[in-house]
Amino acid sequence: MNKTIYFLIVMLSCSMSDQQSSGVISAEKLIELKAEGIKVVDIRTKGEYDQGHIPGVIHIDFLGDGFLERMKKEGTSEPIIIHCASGGRSAKAAKILKETGFERVYDYSGGFKEWSAKGLEIER
Repeated sequence: MNKTIYFLIVMLSCSMSDQQSSGVISAEKLIELKAEGIKVVDIRTKGEYDQGHIPGVIHIDFLGDGFLERMKKEGTSEPIIIHCASGGRSAKAAKILKETGFERVYDYSGGFKEWSAKGLEIER
């Protein structure tokens, strides 16, 4: 019985640790993680990106050719933040990235629409 309880505690703490190192994040958390040096990838189309984007992001179009290969070049073991316009594509991309071996994927689900609505800095 004690081994079972120990196993459950270990599994629960690993699960909680994983939730803290990846998942859906807010704009405020994105700013915090970006300041720590975590890469931010804008996965919108080129046209969307060219109309405005979060400063200092990497642009890799989720709908474009070679999305997964380009993402892998950023490193599968490094933490990465992804975002799109409003959370639909980034949720799909986060799932794909986790399934293909990315260890720490953060999804800014508010996306660029929320970012700009909050009056946060953008580049064109």
